[in-house]
Amino acid sequence: MPIRPSSRWSKGVGAMARAASPLTALKREFKQKGEEIIDLQAGDPVIWGHINQPLSESLLQAVEEGSHMYPGSTDWFGRLREAISSFERVERGIDCSPKDVILTPGCAAAFNVLHYTLLDRGDEVVCFEPYHYLAAPTSYFSYFGARVVSCLTDESKDWEPDLDELRSRVTDKAKAIFVNSPNNPTGAVYRERLLRDIADIAGEHDLPIISDEIYGLITYDGVEAESTAAVAGDVPVMAISGMSKFFVRPGWRLGYIIFHDPQEKIAEIQDTMRRVATAYGHMTSCIPTPILAAAARIYKGSIETGREMVEELQVRRDFTFKRLNEIEGMSCTKPQGALYAFPRLEEYGEVWKTEEDLLSDLLREEKIALDTGSWYGKSGKWHFRTLILPEVPILEDAYNRLEMFLKRHT
Repeated sequence: MPIRPSSRWSKGVGAMARAASPLTALKREFKQKGEEIIDLQAGDPVIWGHINQPLSESLLQAVEEGSHMYPGSTDWFGRLREAISSFERVERGIDCSPKDVILTPGCAAAFNVLHYTLLDRGDEVVCFEPYHYLAAPTSYFSYFGARVVSCLTDESKDWEPDLDELRSRVTDKAKAIFVNSPNNPTGAVYRERLLRDIADIAGEHDLPIISDEIYGLITYDGVEAESTAAVAGDVPVMAISGMSKFFVRPGWRLGYIIFHDPQEKIAEIQDTMRRVATAYGHMTSCIPTPILAAAARIYKGSIETGREMVEELQVRRDFTFKRLNEIEGMSCTKPQGALYAFPRLEEYGEVWKTEEDLLSDLLREEKIALDTGSWYGKSGKWHFRTLILPEVPILEDAYNRLEMFLKRHT
């Protein structure tokens, strides 16, 4: 008799397949054949030449100092928590202390630890779509028997959430409300008043907020992305961030959860999550000691390198917004933050059944890889996600090819 895998995982394999973009396999096939692809899928700043030299120097210093022992044998965990709490107070306005910071090996791990701690069978997390949360972090919700409840946003109002729908979607099964600003994939930035309104609704139902703030310091045109944790009042917030984007270190796998809980409404959750994170660290080998040491120094230092990158990105954002809106049959809201644009295509139903079919043909014919909009929720239908990370000549080449492709087929 064969030994079978856990039913909790095997039943969810179909849903978990969403954790990989639908076009990734096709793109990989072309790359294995030596085809040159303009890959506008992964939001990885390093691939497109963005660097953070002070971080590299800090890591070399840690290595030269001999930071090769087990992390638990050092004081770097405590020093990094202290550095992060100070950084978040100054740069994001979050009133937190080192004890409010839980370190994880990457933001994905932060989501994992949070979900393992928070969710039981039948629980619901309410979130706004389109959002990357639907595409990957919730792909294993079936393991818990939990589910995501989606609320729509208004594209004509720069993807602003519908608060009346939010109220209608919160039931007694809800365990949390999820917020992401600046948003992946739309680039929308929620203003302080909107975040306060969302917090008020969460407070009415005694719910915590999960806030993805990894793009919090990547904004354009002088717009500031307020931290939900800084404006939520007495509503508890679990804010997730890390080093992948602004600090240009996705491969370092360093993330964290910050607790804002002035009335200790979720103190038991925080205590349990800290223990879950410790166990998770054992399972994943934790954050390497040299990276802990380097990060602790960087979070206490200057962030000018990151700000210079954002200035470069604004130029590329401006070009992307202008060029996409010049293509017939396409429109795009102006991203106010993050690393992406999320343009809308006309429904080319006579040629393609879905935007995934369109983008598959685009990849085959023009060797341009883009993410399908439906991957980010139903409201992403006939959209695609593209990057603003590459230099302008690369973006120009990609969108010229896209324009010629659409003209050829329509």
